Amino acid sequence: MTRKKQTKRPEYIKDIVDKVINRLENKGPGKKEKILIAWQKTAGLKAASHSRPVGIKRKVLTIEVDSSTWIYSLSMKKREALTSLQKELKEEGIKDIRFRMGDIT
Repeated sequence: MTRKKQTKRPEYIKDIVDKVINRLENKGPGKKEKILIAWQKTAGLKAASHSRPVGIKRKVLTIEVDSSTWIYSLSMKKREALTSLQKELKEEGIKDIRFRMGDIT
C-alpha cells in the first residue's frame, strides 16, 4: 500500500516573511529594550544620549556614537563598560564592544 503524496499549496511571500519575523520576535522578547536599558545604565544618561547600541554580532556589541569626541570618551571607559554589560547581559555572552560613528536619531 502506498501513500498518496500530499502537495502543499504555494505560500505567499508576505506570509513567509511574517512567519520569520514572528519567530525572530518571539525568540527574544524585549531583547532590544533590555540591551538599550543596560547600555543607558552602563554609559550614563549623558553618554547614552550621544550613543546607542545597534547590534551584537559574534559576541561583539556595536555602539553607534554621534561624534569622535564621544567615541574617544567612551573608548577610555571601555573596560569598565564591558565588565558592567557582561554582568547585565549574561545571556548575550558579550566579549567586546565596538564603537563607530553613526546617526543615532
